[in-house]
Amino acid sequence: MNLPSVHTSDLRRHQAGSAVIVVMALLTLILVYVAMNLRTINSLGRELKLLERQQSHRLRTATHRSTNPPAIPVTTNSNPTPPAH
Repeated sequence: MNLPSVHTSDLRRHQAGSAVIVVMALLTLILVYVAMNLRTINSLGRELKLLERQQSHRLRTATHRSTNPPAIPVTTNSNPTPPAH
């Protein structure tokens, strides 16, 4: 009788089909994970560029202020020292 061999071949086909589905599901999960990581990296890159622009602007402003002294002399509120006798 050929029935046991037909049953065995059907079982192998079923297992092979299940293995393909499992591999495809794992591949899908990995691709979703990679896509999420790429999105996060892209977002972090944009954030880094924004911070770099802000810091450059702040440093340029601070440098401009320090190289140009004020036109009016700055006086302090300290008391003058009395002349020595």
